[in-house]
Amino acid sequence: MTIQRYEVFNKVVQLQSITKAGIELNLTQSAVSHAIKSLEDELGLHLLLRNRTGIKLTSEGEKIYEHTLTIIHAHHNLLQDAYALNGLDSGVIKIGTFASVTTHWLPTILKEFKKKHPEIIVEILEDDYESLENAVQLGELDCCFTTPTTKKNIEFLPLHKDKLFCIVSNDSPLQTQTAMRIEQLEEYPLIKPKRGWDSEVITFFSKFKIDPIIKFEISDDQSIIALVQANIGINIRPELVLKNAPDGITALEFEEEAYRIIGLGFTKQTSHATKSFISIVKEIYQTI
Repeated sequence: MTIQRYEVFNKVVQLQSITKAGIELNLTQSAVSHAIKSLEDELGLHLLLRNRTGIKLTSEGEKIYEHTLTIIHAHHNLLQDAYALNGLDSGVIKIGTFASVTTHWLPTILKEFKKKHPEIIVEILEDDYESLENAVQLGELDCCFTTPTTKKNIEFLPLHKDKLFCIVSNDSPLQTQTAMRIEQLEEYPLIKPKRGWDSEVITFFSKFKIDPIIKFEISDDQSIIALVQANIGINIRPELVLKNAPDGITALEFEEEAYRIIGLGFTKQTSHATKSFISIVKEIYQTI
C-alpha cells in the first residue's frame, strides 16, 4: 500500500465527497475512486457508504480510518526525523493558525524558530478552529493554534487566557458604561462569528445561560468590527483581536470573568521540528 491511498481515503472522509477530494488533491474523480477501490480490495473490506447526504464511513471503515491517521502522521515524522538524524536540519513544518495569532504572535515565534532551524520551511495555514483541528487529525498540519478541543487523537496544550470583551459602537448607549453585565447581551442585536470560529462564544453563552438575539453571522474579524462601528449590533471579541483596534468602537469588560483559552493542538506522534516549535511557543507565550 502507498501513503497516497491513505491520504486520498482520509480526504474523502473529511470532505464526504469524491469530487471535492479530487479537487483538493489535484486528482481526477476516477483516480480518487480507483485509489479507494484499490485500498478496499487490498484490505478485503468495504470502507465507505454513499448516500444522499454524502459519503460516510462503514463500521469497518471507522476502525481503518483511525489507523490511517496514525500511519500518515508517522510517515511525515519519519521523514522529518530522518533529516535531523542525517544532520540535515531541513524539511517542512506545517502550522495552522488564525488571524489574531498570525498577526500578534507568529512573527516573534517564527523569528526564534528560524534562529534554531534556518533551513526548515514553515508553511502557514489560516482557517477556523474546526478546520485546523481536522487538518491536524488528517496529518495535513503538524500542529495548530486553537481553543480547547474534544477531537480524537489531538493533544491540547493550554497557553494563554485571552480576556473577552463586549465591543459596542461609540454611538451606542452602552458606550458610557464602565463594564458590561452578562444579562445585557440578551437586550441588543448580536453579531456572532460563523460556525467553526465561534467555539469560545458558544462556551460563553452556555456557561452563563445566555440566549442572545443573533442578527448576523460573519467569520472575518475586521468585517465584524465594521458592523459594530456602524452600530448595527454588538459583538464579543477576545483581547488579542482588539490590539490596535480602530476608532469608533468601545471595548467593555464583563463584570464576570470571561476569557477564551488559546493553545496548541497536535498529535502524540510529533516530529523533531514540531517538538522544537512547540517548545519555543511555550517559552514565549505560555502563561497558564
